[in-house]
Amino acid sequence: MQVIILLTVIEQIVFYLPYYESQYRKLQIFDAVEMEPKELLYVTKEMLFYLKDKRVTLDIKANVAGIEKEFFTTKEKQHMEDVKKLFIIGYQIRRVSLFFLLILLFFFIWRVPKWSFIFVKSIQYVTGFLLMSIVLFSSLIMMNFSYAFTIFHKIFFTNDLWLLDYDIHLLIRIVPEAFFIDIFLKIGMFILLFLGLQWVAAFMYIRQYNYKEGQES
Repeated sequence: MQVIILLTVIEQIVFYLPYYESQYRKLQIFDAVEMEPKELLYVTKEMLFYLKDKRVTLDIKANVAGIEKEFFTTKEKQHMEDVKKLFIIGYQIRRVSLFFLLILLFFFIWRVPKWSFIFVKSIQYVTGFLLMSIVLFSSLIMMNFSYAFTIFHKIFFTNDLWLLDYDIHLLIRIVPEAFFIDIFLKIGMFILLFLGLQWVAAFMYIRQYNYKEGQES
């Protein structure tokens, strides 16, 4: 269940176009790429379609600094292909996790006492561990985000295509480090919120279960 929450939160934030518009205005990205807001948001929308596997290529032409050109270079397209693969793997993991969750929910819905208790108790323990781990891990990352960002890319990518040049590649201009810091904090905040609610729900269920067991004994 925690995996489903994590991947769903990431998906909802990463693919929410108005979020990009607010960040572009906040970080003055429109000026950095010398593009009209409508034009850059169109490119962004198509890029998100590509990452969701709803677009075949990133061959997107746009007006940049008054010149009609291909927005993404070959290197950027190759890197985004790697990024797309990560999202596809994430979707596959979520589907498998959902399948096992439905099996566990079957026992829970049919009120099999032992299975229900074990299911909820495991949720409480795992969620509690994740809450503490996320807080600690996030704190360490924010101490040196640039270093953590580099480590992330070295773990998930087997090439150096992610090393882009600000003077050449527009991708690094529309999603600079400040953008990733904000999206990291936002994702972390929502994950902590949902995991916290999940822990409280599990705690209340176990408390009620133990109370009924005590009444019957």
